[in-house]
Amino acid sequence: MPRPRVLINALSLSDGGGRSYATNLLRELSRDDRGFRFCVLALPGTLDGLETEGLEVQIARPFPSPHALKGPMRVLYEQSVVPLHVRNFDLLYCIADVAPLLSASRCVLLCRNLNIYDRRWYDTARTRTLARLGSLSMRRARRVIFPSQAAVDAISALASVPRERSRVIPYGVSLESFETGESPEVPGSYLFLPAAPERHKNIEVLIRCLPLLRNSETQAWIAGKSLIDFDHQHFLEDMARSLGVAERVRFLGAVPYAELPGYYRAARALVFPSFIETFGHPLVEAMAAGTPVLASDIPTSHEVAGDAALYFPVDAPEALARCVEALEADPLATQERVARGRERAERFDWGRSVDALCAVFEEALA
Repeated sequence: MPRPRVLINALSLSDGGGRSYATNLLRELSRDDRGFRFCVLALPGTLDGLETEGLEVQIARPFPSPHALKGPMRVLYEQSVVPLHVRNFDLLYCIADVAPLLSASRCVLLCRNLNIYDRRWYDTARTRTLARLGSLSMRRARRVIFPSQAAVDAISALASVPRERSRVIPYGVSLESFETGESPEVPGSYLFLPAAPERHKNIEVLIRCLPLLRNSETQAWIAGKSLIDFDHQHFLEDMARSLGVAERVRFLGAVPYAELPGYYRAARALVFPSFIETFGHPLVEAMAAGTPVLASDIPTSHEVAGDAALYFPVDAPEALARCVEALEADPLATQERVARGRERAERFDWGRSVDALCAVFEEALA
């Protein structure tokens, strides 16, 4: 019996959490295809540095240029051209919230962006369009995957989620990668936040806590590049200047995924202050790296980090500052949380995550 052919739609692949997901998904599938034949549809250059040996790759070359395939143009391409790509496949896996609506192919959809539904931070034509297409895509998909139960609950409050066809599959972490890693040259103690400078990431609370810390040399290092809000970093830089901490805030831009473990391991702590998240890769990565975790008090953070983190209200820099001070005020408690974090990180294994994903593929094909 021929193995089922699955096309992975990776046209949305860029930086941030989406790239983390694709990096680990493709690595797992290239090492063990679990009885399927996989093909990845991507734009030129976007798979560079990713492990794809053993996987078929189709490179999309849209007119007039691949670089033009952003935002509305990518959505238009996915709706009009991707159905032609998928005709010779048994199943389509869409990893970024939206599926082709006019295709008759069987489809599995991953919902990974809450901010297109919860538009308190970005209520734009883009987010409204994506929310509408996302809702229609969930209706059409054979199975809909969410990375956490908190994501299911949050999106269900804002859109029609087909619960009987929904499955929760947490993301994973490469334990061997995050337990080791070269650390960057560190001029002093820093709090690490790998996140694009976007409003819902709540980077403001990290900057506002810096003047409140006893150690006036503690820095904030932010790793990420925004693809939707190019002005917000300037706003954050202005805020840092107004608070007198500009020299203590470093925007690193997009850091290669392979270099992230070193940044975690050298950090005083991970600060993860988001207003909303569907999962939060950095929580698991920090736990795997043995880095203390300070997280916003939202359902997703609790679901992922449990009792391995200290929590603070999203709008309370004073509470975040107290969490930072507690790291050294009670080193034994900090060590115990780090140990619980390492143990907890072992639950988030990419092998198990991809096994569960392939089981969902089998359901969708049945």
